[in-house]
Order: sequence, then structure tokens, then C-alpha cells
Amino acid sequence: CAVAPLRRCAVAPLRRCARIALIVTLGLLALAMLLPIPPAGAQTPAIDYDADNDRLIEVDSIAKLNAIRYDLNGSGTVAPADQTSYNAGFPSPASNQCPTSCQGYELTANLTFPSSGQFSDWTPIGAVASQFAAIFDGRGYTLTGLTVSSGQVVGLFGAVGPGGVIKNLGIINANVTASVNAGSAGAIAGGIYSGSQLYSSYARGGSVAAAANDLTAGGLVGANVAGAIRASYSTNAVTISGTRNNNELGGLAGFSSGTITASYAAGAVSGSGGTGNDYGGLVGDSSTTAAVITNSYCDQTATGQTNCIGTSTSSATAAADGYATSALQTPTEYTGIYAGWNLDLDGDSNTNDDPWDFGTARQYPALKVDTDGDGTATAYEFGRQGRPNPNPPPPSPPPYNPAHDHPEIYANARHEMATSCEVRTTGTGDEAKSTSTLTFDLGDYTRPITLALSLWDGTHFRSLQSQNIAMPELRQEGQTATVQVATDPAQTRFRLDSEYGLNLVLGYADCHTDDP
Repeated sequence: CAVAPLRRCAVAPLRRCARIALIVTLGLLALAMLLPIPPAGAQTPAIDYDADNDRLIEVDSIAKLNAIRYDLNGSGTVAPADQTSYNAGFPSPASNQCPTSCQGYELTANLTFPSSGQFSDWTPIGAVASQFAAIFDGRGYTLTGLTVSSGQVVGLFGAVGPGGVIKNLGIINANVTASVNAGSAGAIAGGIYSGSQLYSSYARGGSVAAAANDLTAGGLVGANVAGAIRASYSTNAVTISGTRNNNELGGLAGFSSGTITASYAAGAVSGSGGTGNDYGGLVGDSSTTAAVITNSYCDQTATGQTNCIGTSTSSATAAADGYATSALQTPTEYTGIYAGWNLDLDGDSNTNDDPWDFGTARQYPALKVDTDGDGTATAYEFGRQGRPNPNPPPPSPPPYNPAHDHPEIYANARHEMATSCEVRTTGTGDEAKSTSTLTFDLGDYTRPITLALSLWDGTHFRSLQSQNIAMPELRQEGQTATVQVATDPAQTRFRLDSEYGLNLVLGYADCHTDDP
């Protein structure tokens, strides 16, 4: 009797606790059922950074550019100790993203370095002891505002070694300084070494400085140590900072024991004070027996140097010629001093890769590339070289004005055209069809006339191909040309362009000629 009440007193609270625990447990289970549960071992999906499968990993940010330093052979695979740093630029890279194996990197956008914070003072990619040995294809894109304020072997790349290829790259407004004795500085690379290549690349509008002793400084490359530079140029200024001794300064390269072919320099090369310094408009010192310079020049006026090579004792080195600005700008094709400039750059034994655009007689040669993949390389596509678009888009015709209830003709006095226009529209809304007829006096113009079409939807001009509009018939009779177009829907614009820049627009309710 004494024990029973004690048991009841002890058991009752336990039962209540058990019920409460059961209720809480069931509530947690119900909540868990509402929450997504990742499968065991789930990870962030791997990303293919070689979307075009050309075995080059795509770079569209400075962070990705920086990550290259952890993958100097371009394989896309890095040491475990570097994986976190590499992933800062390439999060979760796919292990099999390149067909067979990756072999380097390629730019897919123009990039600008920040003026402050991370990457504002760049650490070069690769060093003499650990050289970059992969492909870096700029694809005609540019890197702007590179700053390297100190170091020994400095540039965008520090050292490029065997198997390293830098191509199709533009460097704009770089400021690079070597500050450690016996170093080298260049906008693209501090040094390129035996078995490496740099071609179809340029540096413009920047400066390279030697701020220590026994340095080599060049507008494009500091030291070409048995490497190869082809079809490249620099207009960077190269200077000695302070009173320094035994430096070698050149508009293209400070020192070269390798080959330089079909290249030029047109940036100021200068210094003051110090002893034993060598200055050259193209190369400061090319004094080894293996050095060969072929069909490469300096602008004596722009570089401020009479001699393209500062010091040269090699019988194997062809004398690089210095010219006045006008002489370097006068040839406008592969002739004269540029007769040997049509090189085989890609190694397919085809010697007419046509890397250069010679512009007008007031322009230096510029490099060409086919960035848009249309099969035609242009200097305009190779950014920031001051070349206009050879195929600019036509100016947009005026938007349809509902207030126009009859055809209006806008005569172009410059061409003194006698123009007539007739527009007929039938139907309404989506069923509307417009027939436009334009007749104009050709005068002395006898060349073929081409017609390009674009569709106005009230806000934007849409692609002709997507609308499946057939090319209308163009009739030319004597000195009069007639264009007749039937369209659907009604709000359509047609542009007729001639080589003389004559633009005629046919439309839903107006026809006019635009002053080019």
C-alpha cells in the first residue's frame, strides 16, 4: 500500500514527458518532410569552361585570368594545394571539359584591370623557375590598364617557356616596372625563352620602366631569350627610371638572342644618367650569335633612336632598318619594306596567313583577326587599333509615324535625284499588306545596286532571315531603277544601299533618301 502511491507518483510524470517527446518528434519529422534533402554526396554541378570544344579554357574575367597562374601547363587540372585558389576564378570546373585534353586558355571578352583593390597591382603569371608553358589566345580581345609596380621578371606574364604560345593579344595602357636588379620588363612578358612564341600581338599607349640595374626593358617583351617574336608591334614608351646602370632598352624588346620577324616599334625609348645603358628603337641589345632579326623596323622619329638595335655584334643578325614615320606608313599592301610580312603563323605551311592591315598612307600597319568567325579577318575586330568598321551597320530608318497618311518624298539635294514613290496598303492588322514602288534617276551611276532588308516591328528592327521575307526584284532600265516590294506585315522598312552611300528607305507610309 505504501509502495503503490509512490509508483503512481513516479510513473505519471514520465508518461507525460513521453507524450510530449512523441509530439515534438512527430513535428520535427513533418517539418523535415517539407524541406528538400540533398542526395548523399551531392555537389555543385561541374561547369564546362570550354564551351566551343577548341581545347582552350575560356576567360571572361580578371579573376579567371588570375587563376591561370595555378595551371601553367594549361591542362585545366591543378595541384590539390592550389585547387581553392584556382576555383576562385573557375568554380567547380568539369574534369573532362576539353575534348582529349586542355592545352591552354583564350579570352572571350575585352577586360579592364581595376584601379584599386585586388588585381590593381598585378602579379605576373609564371616566373623563371616556373614558366608558363601553354597556349594563351587573345582572339583579338584586349586587356586594358595592366599595372605591375615592382618585381624582377614582370609583365602580364613573367616568363614564357618551352611550349608557351602567346597570340592574338592586345595590351592597352599598361604600366610595367621592373625594380629588382638583373630583371626584365615588358607589357606582355618579362621574358620569353627557348621553345616559346609570341605572335600577332601588340602593346599600345602604355609604358615600361627599368627601375634597377642590369635590366632589360622592352615595349612588348623584356628579354627574348632564344624565343620567337613574329608579326607584332609596340608603341609603348620605354624608359629608365632614375639613374641606373647597364640597362638594355628597346621599343619592342630590351634584349634578344632569339628571332624577331615582320615586326616594328614606334614608341619613345629614352633615359637619362647612369652608365653602360644600351638604347635601340627596336631592340636594346642583340649581341649573341643566335640572334636573327628579319624584316623588322623602328620609327626613328617616334622612338627617338637613330639605330633600331642599340648593340649588335652578331653576324647572324640582319640590321633592322630605321625609317621616318611617313616611310613606315606609305606601303598599303605586302610590298616594298613589307613584302616579306605575309607569314605562316599557324604552322600549316601556308605562307599567306595575311596577318596585317596596312590601312591608309597615314597609318601604321595594324593586325587582323577573325573574332566573329565569319571567315574574314579585319583590323577592326582586333580591338583598339584605330581602324574603322569596314562593314558598319546602316543607319536606322525613321520609325513609322501614324500621322503620315500618304507617301512623302524627301529629296537628297546632294545627289539631285528625281524620285517618285507609291505605297499601297490593303487589309488591316495582321492581314495588312503593303506594296511600295520607288523609282529614281540613276544619273551617271551604272554600278550594281544591292538591296538589304530589315523589319520594323514598331520598336526594334528585326532580322530579315527570321521573317522569311524573300528578296524583291530589282529592275534597272536605262537610267532609271525601280524597286517594287510587297510585304506582310505592313510596318516594314527596306533599305537600298549603293557604293556611293546612297540610302533609300521604302516603308508602310513613306519613302525617302537619307543623306549618307
